Amino acid sequence: MAAVRSRLLCFPPAGGYAAPYRAWQGELPAGVEVVPIDLEEGLPDVGTLLAALLPKAIEAADRPVALFGHSFGALIGYELAQDLRDRGLPLTRLFVSGCPAPRLARARRLPVPADAPDPERLRFWFAFADGYQYEPRKPLDCPISALGGLRDPLVQPAELRAWEERTTSGFRLRMLPGSHDLLRESGTYVLRAITADLDHDPNHDPNHDPNAGEA
Repeated sequence: MAAVRSRLLCFPPAGGYAAPYRAWQGELPAGVEVVPIDLEEGLPDVGTLLAALLPKAIEAADRPVALFGHSFGALIGYELAQDLRDRGLPLTRLFVSGCPAPRLARARRLPVPADAPDPERLRFWFAFADGYQYEPRKPLDCPISALGGLRDPLVQPAELRAWEERTTSGFRLRMLPGSHDLLRESGTYVLRAITADLDHDPNHDPNHDPNAGEA
């Protein structure tokens, strides 16, 4: 792998695992390290979960970082992006997939599949995600890219476009083939979108050395 010049922190949906994101390594621009981050289990509320994940995000931010989250994972990525911003850490872009803007977020979920390997775990995570409460904070100063499925029964394009109000920088909305399970159904399109936007960000340029000029 090329020298790490930037990182992409990836958060799964409620009840999901971050391990599938490992397959993205090598599919993104040279020098971008994919950092899958699982949502810790057994915590009482979303605030406690965010407090547990923040040290991992700070540790990764010794290089410019972008964050990607799908569904509930997008809200986790958004909240952590604000915390990184408040600490003056190098945040380059937030990617949100299959998730309404935070002020619109509310319980909306598909039924637990009959063949789910652990239906009780999924029910727990769905209820846990319902506990997310939006608290207004100043907008991010990095761009936001929103991705949605053209056949997603849970999230409408207008709800994705509302993410634009959460940034003072650029915003891009892409509607892709597929439904709410966008990563499984349209993974190639998702990777293309991420690659295009990372290539657009100077701090993710593989020819950009973040240590250049340092003593």
